[in-house]
Amino acid sequence: MDTMDCNEAITHLLQNDTTTSMQALDAFGKVPAGVLAGNFQWLGDYDQCTSLQDLQYCSINYGINQPQSNQSLQLMYGVCVPDVCSEDQIVQYVDNLTQSIPELQFLSLKTPMFADSPVICQHFPQRTYDAGFICFTVFCLILAILMLSGAALDVFQKYKKRKMIKDSKLRLPSHQSYGSTGETNNVTMVTDSSLEEHKPLMDHEVQNIKSSPAEIAGSKPGLFQEVLLCFAFNRNLSKLLDTTVGQSQSIGCLHGIRVISLTWVALGHTFIFNFMPGTENPSALLDMIPNFFFQAVCNAYSAVDTFFFMSGFLLSYVTFTRMAKSNGKISWLLFYFHRIWRITPLYAFVILFMIYHHPYFGDGPKWYLSLYTDSQCERYWWRNLLYINNFFPAADMCMQWSWYLACDMQFFIISPLILLTLFRSETAGILVASVMFFASLVVTGSLVGKNHFITNSYGTLFGLQPSPGGSSSMNNYFELVYIQPYSRITPYLIGMIMGYVIYRQANEHLRVRLSSIVVSVGWALAFAVGISVVYGTYTSYGDVPFQSVWSNAVNVLYGTFSRLGWSLALSWVVFACYYGYGGWINDFLCWSFWIPLSRLTYSAYLVHGLVIQTYYQAYPTSYHMSVMSSCYIFCGSLMLSYAAAALFSVAVEYPFAGLENLMLGKKRQRTKDENKPHDQRNDETVVS
Repeated sequence: MDTMDCNEAITHLLQNDTTTSMQALDAFGKVPAGVLAGNFQWLGDYDQCTSLQDLQYCSINYGINQPQSNQSLQLMYGVCVPDVCSEDQIVQYVDNLTQSIPELQFLSLKTPMFADSPVICQHFPQRTYDAGFICFTVFCLILAILMLSGAALDVFQKYKKRKMIKDSKLRLPSHQSYGSTGETNNVTMVTDSSLEEHKPLMDHEVQNIKSSPAEIAGSKPGLFQEVLLCFAFNRNLSKLLDTTVGQSQSIGCLHGIRVISLTWVALGHTFIFNFMPGTENPSALLDMIPNFFFQAVCNAYSAVDTFFFMSGFLLSYVTFTRMAKSNGKISWLLFYFHRIWRITPLYAFVILFMIYHHPYFGDGPKWYLSLYTDSQCERYWWRNLLYINNFFPAADMCMQWSWYLACDMQFFIISPLILLTLFRSETAGILVASVMFFASLVVTGSLVGKNHFITNSYGTLFGLQPSPGGSSSMNNYFELVYIQPYSRITPYLIGMIMGYVIYRQANEHLRVRLSSIVVSVGWALAFAVGISVVYGTYTSYGDVPFQSVWSNAVNVLYGTFSRLGWSLALSWVVFACYYGYGGWINDFLCWSFWIPLSRLTYSAYLVHGLVIQTYYQAYPTSYHMSVMSSCYIFCGSLMLSYAAAALFSVAVEYPFAGLENLMLGKKRQRTKDENKPHDQRNDETVVS
């Protein structure tokens, strides 16, 4: 059919190739069951169509006109047509067909939100193998070579050190005794070769053993070797899996809180991302939302406030501790450099992955959604790397869940205003934080009240606003309130103040003693407030979807103070666990099992949305949503996210952390915490 035009190809298919034409027609979309439940995804059989020679799968998007209302339903219909037919030709054929048949007048071609044409045909490859693809592929290969070469060098150095120790032992006088720990001429020697590599065996022993200058000269790695060792796969993996807790700056309960919060966010996104083109029963989600127990899924955005709280808490606690040791002096240039260097390389790597490699990870009737998202990263990547993407329309956002990074970086940039003021004058610092705090509450409450936003899960997920006629209309709640720093800074400020409180008590060696009654009341109040925030929206649902039983005043109160209540409840949890009043809750949150997963929080946050969306968008048929199927998808996606996060962390995040140490001229002998990118970073609590 290569020499035929579209008309000739269709005629030839219908008249001369009966078998192929029957298979092609069989692959067309058909009217399914569940239309009244919202099943307007008549996708047909994608795999059958693409298996036929000289044919291509295309989806036609119709708008179903409803004269009784101003709303228009969207119908997606799959067809199998000759591959010589362009999308414009198919648009013309379909338009002529609907205009010529009176029974089809209620249909009109409609371009979907994430496409450029009402007809979308699948092309192979999904993206051309351009120079960007080649360069990024070469870069990934270079990273792999560096990881393997660094691991080989590390193994060789360990072998060489053991050999030098063995040779040195043989030259010792026979009357001197030694063992796993021995003393020779009042010099302690450690000869246990099983010690871990972050406890440098050779540095100590060579200084205390009489070896030749040639032997000693070869023991110190050069700059190139130091750089190569930063990428050593085995070293970085051992740091990642190390479950020993750091030194005095480690607050163990944060590990469990961090992992549980990311899991909660992933659970919410599993259901939210489900509500997209290609779901054959979208009404199922609308029926689930008002359920009492489902409030914990819909209100997973409270976990985002948890990460804002922890980010502010760690920033304040760690920075004040360092300022106390240097009498308030700190290099603010390095303060910002450290932050940008630790999070931007991995962030940029994931964006490059989305642009150049992710388009080849799937295909299908709905894969155009993924291609659109990837193309947004290609167009607007600079907004993400400048951390300003939350100020632009959500439809143009690369990695929509990355708005959190933008807000968190913006909070970090202005944080010295509070840190310096609070360190020099507690009263002035509290005043500055309070002004920001009350300004955030006023702005948030004003926006919710003025726009009559619904603050239950319907409003949060779909940005709904009641219209004068009694129904609901879409409004830009997500862009106007949800992702804006002025509405999300409250938990961050609470975290900063909480970090300062714990720092001051630790710095002044103050002992906190609470009676059992105070502890019980504290836990009861924290539990009550937390439950109210998560499950309190249950009372707002009425019999009609997208409407709220709450008055505008109640919506304002919940939308304004829910984040404050959640932050205060979380403050008590951290406070009680830190000072020994957490009981079994603290034991659970400090469980060593959480530590490696906690170090993967940042990278898992970056990739989890991509993993979930890839599954839904590559699904070849209409997806039937249910709680059981979504739970299976959630578990599988979470495991894949952590697996990908481990690979990305070992390949990019940990090596760049090591390179920073080299650039800043730090000593090679470091504590475990200094060697781990997530144990002393104040940006380790990122998620969306």
